[in-house]
Amino acid sequence: MMLMLLILVHLNIEETEILMALELQKQELIYMILQFLKENKYKEIVHKLEKESAVFFNMPHFEEMMYMGQFDEAQHYLLAFTNLKANRYSKKIFFEIRKQKYFEALDKHDNEKALEILKKDLSVFASDHESLFEEMKQLLAIKDFREMALLSTYKDTQTARKLLIVELKKLLRANPLIREKLSFPDLEPSSLQKLLEKRQSDNTRLQTPVIDKMMPTAKESEPVIFMGANTPLEGMQMPAQTSLKRKHPLECATMAVRTPLSMPNQHSAGTGAAMNPSSSNPAASSSCRGNSHPLLRTRSNKEIFNPSLGGSKSSLNLTNDLPKIVGGMLDLRSPPTSMDFHPSEHTLLIVGTSTGKIEMWDVRSQENMFSRMFSIWNNKEGGSQEKMSSRNFSFLNQEEGQCSKSEGKVRTGSPSVNRVLWSPDGSLFGAAYSERIVQLFCYCGRNSIFDLMELEAHAGSVNDLAFACSNDRRFLITCGHDATIKVWHLVSGAILYTFKGHKSPICCVVSSESHNLQNIWSVSVDGKIKQWTYGKCRAIAEYDAPGFCLTTMSFSADGARLISCGTTQDGVSYLDEWCEKRSIRKRTFQGVGKCSFGVMQFDMAKNGLLVAGDDFSLKFWDLNAVNLAKPIDANETLPASRLVRLNKEGTLLAVNSDDNKIKILVSVNGLPLLEINERVPPVPDITPKGGDKRVLRAKEKRPLEEAQNGPMVGRFTELNEPSQFRLLRLLPYSLITSKILKLAYLHSGSGILALSEDAIHLCWRWSCKATTSVHPRLARNKFGEAMTNDLTRMRDEALACFAVTPSDGYLLSSSGGGISLFNLKTLENVITFMHPPPAATNIAVYPWDNNIIAVGMNDSTVHIYNVQKKEIIKKLTGHSKRITGLAFSNVLNVLVSSAADAQLVVWKTSGEWERLRSRYLWIPNEKRRGKTMDVRVQFSQEQTSFLAVCQAKLAVYNAMTLNCVREWNVNKTSSSISDATFSCDGRLVYTGFMNGTVCIFMAEDLQIRCRISPGAYLPPGERSKIYPVVVAANPEKPNQFGVGLSVGGVTVFEPLETEEQWGLPRSH
Repeated sequence: MMLMLLILVHLNIEETEILMALELQKQELIYMILQFLKENKYKEIVHKLEKESAVFFNMPHFEEMMYMGQFDEAQHYLLAFTNLKANRYSKKIFFEIRKQKYFEALDKHDNEKALEILKKDLSVFASDHESLFEEMKQLLAIKDFREMALLSTYKDTQTARKLLIVELKKLLRANPLIREKLSFPDLEPSSLQKLLEKRQSDNTRLQTPVIDKMMPTAKESEPVIFMGANTPLEGMQMPAQTSLKRKHPLECATMAVRTPLSMPNQHSAGTGAAMNPSSSNPAASSSCRGNSHPLLRTRSNKEIFNPSLGGSKSSLNLTNDLPKIVGGMLDLRSPPTSMDFHPSEHTLLIVGTSTGKIEMWDVRSQENMFSRMFSIWNNKEGGSQEKMSSRNFSFLNQEEGQCSKSEGKVRTGSPSVNRVLWSPDGSLFGAAYSERIVQLFCYCGRNSIFDLMELEAHAGSVNDLAFACSNDRRFLITCGHDATIKVWHLVSGAILYTFKGHKSPICCVVSSESHNLQNIWSVSVDGKIKQWTYGKCRAIAEYDAPGFCLTTMSFSADGARLISCGTTQDGVSYLDEWCEKRSIRKRTFQGVGKCSFGVMQFDMAKNGLLVAGDDFSLKFWDLNAVNLAKPIDANETLPASRLVRLNKEGTLLAVNSDDNKIKILVSVNGLPLLEINERVPPVPDITPKGGDKRVLRAKEKRPLEEAQNGPMVGRFTELNEPSQFRLLRLLPYSLITSKILKLAYLHSGSGILALSEDAIHLCWRWSCKATTSVHPRLARNKFGEAMTNDLTRMRDEALACFAVTPSDGYLLSSSGGGISLFNLKTLENVITFMHPPPAATNIAVYPWDNNIIAVGMNDSTVHIYNVQKKEIIKKLTGHSKRITGLAFSNVLNVLVSSAADAQLVVWKTSGEWERLRSRYLWIPNEKRRGKTMDVRVQFSQEQTSFLAVCQAKLAVYNAMTLNCVREWNVNKTSSSISDATFSCDGRLVYTGFMNGTVCIFMAEDLQIRCRISPGAYLPPGERSKIYPVVVAANPEKPNQFGVGLSVGGVTVFEPLETEEQWGLPRSH
């Protein structure tokens, strides 16, 4: 890079020497320089460095060039990151840009320039698609290329450029060479200036702004020995008065690189054999020039000796605590590669095999509960296989279609399973495969296991995975053969962080949270251990594994201890405990033997038991002691290289055996787990089948006056047990913590769509019709991500809204930002429009034209908007507060709007959209009068009357006269209504309450027919804080409905098949 070379020349230091010292910092320094130049508005230099460094793709800059028609400049910028032949995404990006350039020349009737573009720019694509290239040549002979059918919708230049930008952004996100360079790391503001100030105050100790402040220094009380016995480095002096803002940008950049660098350590020795793992001098090997820089914070591989542990005795009871009794044998019929016990159901074991198979076993009954061969879930047809619209005019579709046809099928040679792992709460388990894929499964009971998410995680093998939780957000961490670590959002599937710095494939990753800071440890196959934290673009610590060998790490079952185990090529193994806070070795376990095949495997349990496998033997340690507690020699049926896995209590041990079997060893304390006469019954399925003949608890018929809500007359059925109805939880409650704000079924009845508080859409689809007996699949786009709205900084639940077009083709949605239009087939954003202010609060689709929508705003207006023409047809005024509800009647040709002022207004939809009539809801409770009312409206099946629901009442109105036909009011002491909706046949009204109750009303008289108590469907815990926020009814099944909860997650309800309807018939 020219700019970086100028910096190196200015420093008068050889390039190779600097790059050796800055192997890990080079990218971060570029980020810091880019940030500084941007802060000081050196725009031209910023973009120049972006191109020369190729570490950050500036999407806004690229969009600006495209919008201004600077196509040549945009292509030159792209060439810094990719080229036309790099992959199919790059090829299409260049084609789309050159095609637009060609169309604009034709539109200006500049045939000479158009011919030049055709020969110079587009001819490179002709060899693969001659016929289509000939069609483009024929456009030169047409006076107006819009006469061609495919190009008839081409409008003006600016509109075409905007549409092109949307398409290019999708391709850039999909391009593996660019997609990970689209995000800029989270550096502290003015990081370079702060770095200089730090350098001036302390010339002997440097620390970049991304170094974790909790890391210790050599001045702390506990001894910390750095590798190679490096002393603090002496750097060059900076002037006392240095003004960055007045410097030329090149000088500032030079100073930025000069500041974190120091002269090589003159006291270091042994650099010649620095990185050689076979070196006999570990101390010397750690003092290589590549590790001498203090920013690397390299640690010593020497242990910190703890005298108090050296002579301690084992606290384990050798008779009762060690699992050494054979309790069973599991026949897998293929070699196991990974195992893990469930964190709470202690006899449940998942196993991954070398043939790509995942199995779940109950080791008590030796029953196979679940089995799944590897297959690709995401059939990524979507937009790549669809025919392009006129603006794309693409001849690359054939290529993309061929690439996609091979997906979605079971492969003949399945990849092996590298890792299987349960989440800490046991609601999920994941599998990492030897070919780029990670698959996650939901576990809601032994008879309810379903697919959750599939990710193309890494280029090549995915070697390990880990689950993490921070600030109520749940993550998945993966590492792979491409030497990267990625952090994924467990709900949306989006990549949140990507860590780079290892030179070799990463074999292990573990995570923990300390001082509200999420830490990640990774180990590469060359024996390098790195520590990372979220928001930092580089490792905050690096050190060598003991023996410079392939090593795995793991936290103890209680999360308090970090243990590593590694084996050299000579079979020498190291078993060590690390001090997590200081990332140094705390002690080494004694009694470890040789392991001739691969890396020695180990595991830990809550009772302090540590087990590892040497050649043909198992050895046990007490974590509270250093000396070997008890070696157990296995017989000849155990292979030399062995998998070992303890359950969390340490009472069961799974060990792979010969003939593709797993031997289950049990301790004396664990014998009751395997006793047949003491077996605990399996967890019942949460989706009982209708033919189940189990004895149900008697339903209570009680006077409605005894219920909690409203003046009730007559009798109703109360359901207090989950066995009294069919129930399906679409996601574990532990997975989602964001409130569900909107919920709706697809019009076909084959899916359900939810919008959460964090602007993420969750779209579940059944293979046929929605049912509680089959779990749907959580749909995602071709990038493995969920649809996500623009989210403003000021979160407001009232700003969440969406609407689905009648054909289920598109979704219009907003969460306070602009309105996003999503394609429900590809689950990708097509366009975003109507950006605030004002912000949208409600959306309804015009029944006779999907391109026209009614949008309620938070400024009390209703906008009638044409999406295709991108123009407002009419602005309706009449309300005094934000719009809370909109509903069209395709029989009466009217629109009904409701607002937070409790006013209902009927508008004529034909002609000038004039106001017909209005009235206010009568609120019976004086305490509620004058307060903001979230009034929602919904038309009944006959489309002549509508339901109005707010916190205080349910009411049915005649749409033409606005007369109240019937109503149900909440009394002064009762819980408020959260939401309500008609059933698809208009006979029932499903209603949720703020106390968690769900009531089913008869629509004809608004009398309760059935009541579901909170304890029958809510998760255990603080149920008083959980309630159904939104209610949605199945459009084809009148007795099925779903609720979205305040803690996240969606629950679907149906009556038992033996009853078919909710509650007892009214005649009873």
